Amino acid sequence: MYSSFKFPLIVALCFMFASLMTACNKADKKNTTQSVAKVNGVEITMHQVNLMIKNAQNVTAENEVAVRQQILDELINQQIIVEKATKESLDRSPEVIMAIEAAKKEILATAYLQKLVANSADVSSTEIKKYYTEHPGLFSKRRVYDLQDLGMEDNPELLPIIKAEVANQKSLLEISDFLKVKGIKFSESSYTRPAEQIPLNVLPALQNLNVGDTTVLSDNNTIHVVHIVNAKEEPIDLEKATPFIKSFFVNTMGKEIIDKKLKQFRQEAKLEYVGDIKPMPTETLTNVSKNVPALINDSNPSSVVTKKVEDKTTKDPSIEAGVAGLK
Repeated sequence: MYSSFKFPLIVALCFMFASLMTACNKADKKNTTQSVAKVNGVEITMHQVNLMIKNAQNVTAENEVAVRQQILDELINQQIIVEKATKESLDRSPEVIMAIEAAKKEILATAYLQKLVANSADVSSTEIKKYYTEHPGLFSKRRVYDLQDLGMEDNPELLPIIKAEVANQKSLLEISDFLKVKGIKFSESSYTRPAEQIPLNVLPALQNLNVGDTTVLSDNNTIHVVHIVNAKEEPIDLEKATPFIKSFFVNTMGKEIIDKKLKQFRQEAKLEYVGDIKPMPTETLTNVSKNVPALINDSNPSSVVTKKVEDKTTKDPSIEAGVAGLK
């Protein structure tokens, strides 16, 4: 049910490393943490669950309990498999040892970059307030939308026809019947989207509509006929929005900060090339933005996540994603 959230590989490897070390240590210890389960005497703690849920996606207040249950179940399965691997001495395999070391280095490097960016980015209260004011659809006039959606592949001839159907106030049922008659493949979806889960280039088209309205959105080689079933206002005040907006600015400035610092660090380091691999040209050495910590959603400054999207049938990922696919 909640297969849309994924555990980062490096975090999973880190837990595998920790579990291997625990399994090798036969000494009994006092329960100094919040134990939530035991697998053959080895504890799984609430700290582990909390770390996993922190890195999970699509977690809401409504599904958090179920997600925690699934995370615990995954950790139990992981511990069982780790014990099997340990019995076969896989923890001593050169490949596993190298993978664990690589994961540790990546986790440590990412933590340092996150701290570096957070400490170096200077975001004023004036900038935060300005962004808040300029994006009422995300904050002061934020809405949670219940939407129905017909998604189809775009083509130059189809778009004006679909727009004409909507302009003539045809219902979604009438439009879907029209598409079937014409032999046009499409998907039917219904889902809930809070404003921050709708791309910034799409949100203005929805926030100015009323309940019962229908609109046509076209982007990313798809056409979406979107009907607003309901739109519940759930505003976020400036105080609550501030950490999200600040994180958005920090994330935006992260690449420039890291590139600048990395140049400095490389100049300070004693670096020698001793193998056959030649050094890269200087101008390409600053492309490390992939390591900028993903502090927030990359399209909107908020960490609130949508409920499950219930798509019926589709093949194109951008169509399946509904309005979230329009980026």
